[in-house]
Order: sequence, then structure tokens, then C-alpha cells
Amino acid sequence: MNRVNVTVECEGGFRATEIIADLREVAETLFNPLKLVGFWDSQADGMHICPQEQLGRYCPHQLPPTDPNHVSYTATADEQMRAILEVYFAHSDLTIYMK
Repeated sequence: MNRVNVTVECEGGFRATEIIADLREVAETLFNPLKLVGFWDSQADGMHICPQEQLGRYCPHQLPPTDPNHVSYTATADEQMRAILEVYFAHSDLTIYMK
């Protein structure tokens, strides 16, 4: 999967948005015709779209990395959601996965 890092630097008291919906629009505009298939919000304790939870299973993404059942969300986005692009917004510590 390809990765793009987006860094926003502001001066004069301005602050870039950290709202997921806004950053989704930015990513989808920059990389049209790709669309969001998942996201990982590190500021919100790893809030994400979990395909395992949608199927009524436990979420392996929130387990400690040392747990043998831990699965990285990037691997899930790549394998199960067929994401081809990972867009990381450094100012909000948010990653959007797109296909």
C-alpha cells in the first residue's frame, strides 16, 4: 500500500481542522476518484471502522502489539478493505485509508 504524509503548518493563530469528515473531503479531493474505506484516529484512542466488530467479533486492533492476536489496522485495511492508499494527516494524528 502506498502512503502519503500530509503536513499542515499554520501561522498567525490559524489552526487546521481535525474533524474526520473535513479531512475525508480533503483526501478524496486530492486523490479523486479514490474513496475512504477506513480510518484510524489516534487522538480518539484508536477510533476506527472495524470490519471484525461489524461482524460481531472482537476487535484485534485495540490489543497490545505484544499480544499474539493483535492485528495492525493497516494490515486489515490492505487485506480486507482492499485499500491502496494510506493518507496520514500529521497535525491531527489521523490516517485515512482509500481505494
